[in-house]
Amino acid sequence: MSDRETRKKELLKELGDVQSLLDDTEARPAPSTTGPGSLEREQIRKLASERHNPFLGSPPPAPQDRVAPAVMAPPPSSARPALNSDDIDAVIDELVAEALPKLEKALRLKLRAALRKKS
Repeated sequence: MSDRETRKKELLKELGDVQSLLDDTEARPAPSTTGPGSLEREQIRKLASERHNPFLGSPPPAPQDRVAPAVMAPPPSSARPALNSDDIDAVIDELVAEALPKLEKALRLKLRAALRKKS
C-alpha cells in the first residue's frame, strides 16, 4: 500500500511541476510591473525552480526528516508489480479528484485575467 501512496505522491508532484512549467510558458509581464500579482509570480517561479525535475538525470533529494533504519531492507527489484486495470483506474480517479479543483481554480483565474486585459 505504501508503494501505491508513493506513486500517487510522485504523480501529484509531477502534475505540480507540469502546472508550474505551463505557468512559466505564459506571456511574462514587463519587468516594471509591480504589484501583488508580480510578487506572487516571482515566488511561484522561485519555488518551481527549487523543485526536482524528473525529466533531468539528477537523483531525487534525500529525505530530510526520516532516520535510516538500523537494518537495511533488500533493494527493490527492477520489475514493477503488475497493476490490473481496476487499480490503475482507481489511482487515476484519486489523482484527478485531488487535482481537478486546483486546476479549475487556476484556469478560472487565468481566464478572468485575460478577459480583464482585453476589456
